[in-house]
Amino acid sequence: MKKIYVVGLIGFVLLSSVSCKEDPPPPDPPVEDTLRIDVQPVFNGADLVLNTPYTTVEGHQVKFTDIRFYLEDVKNGAVQMTDAMLFDYSERGTLLYDGPGVASNFSSFTANLGVGPANNNSDPTAFPNDSWLNSQNANDMHWDWNPGYIFVSVMGVVDTIPDGNDLFDHSFVLHAGKNENLQTVDFSNLTWTSVGSNRHQLSMELNVSEFLQSALHTIDLQFESSTHSAPGQEALTTKVMENFKEALMP
Repeated sequence: MKKIYVVGLIGFVLLSSVSCKEDPPPPDPPVEDTLRIDVQPVFNGADLVLNTPYTTVEGHQVKFTDIRFYLEDVKNGAVQMTDAMLFDYSERGTLLYDGPGVASNFSSFTANLGVGPANNNSDPTAFPNDSWLNSQNANDMHWDWNPGYIFVSVMGVVDTIPDGNDLFDHSFVLHAGKNENLQTVDFSNLTWTSVGSNRHQLSMELNVSEFLQSALHTIDLQFESSTHSAPGQEALTTKVMENFKEALMP
């Protein structure tokens, strides 16, 4: 009887010691791969600074106050990086995108320069709160009076009188949008730089001097200073979209 009691006691102690051990800690969640894309505007090879005078090919002094654009449906084949990106140089500097993505999936990618018809014709309040297409995030990059998004916005002032006196009294507002003006971009052989664990960065360039004068078109801000993509402004709107596409490069 005593032996049975001792064996039972030993079993109880062993069972108690096993049951009192702490559970192992849960494994760390997997680290999400993230990507960052920066776009550096330049003018004649130097980083462009807003509200700083630059000289156009016509000899005009120009100051840029606003450079913004949309890229939408950014993807490589069937793999989408994001639904939309909004570049705003005055508010966010060179940042175009910072979010989830695996660099090896995007050695190339295509995108709409602007917003494709399906989304451009949709209610901007219906997009998720974290989407750049949501009306709160788009802000004045969505027209109230002209349905749809502004695809490209370039604004500033220009001194059109070459007399040595700074008189930036001529404003320019280039707002291109509407479905028929949508452009697509296709970037390949991209080089992503590792900038930390599971994080990569891509640096791109926007050549603003080429935006004003490309192999396709010249935009003379003295005479071509305003478009809101309205009837009668088709020619300048086309120049804005086609030149901007040429100016944006990895």
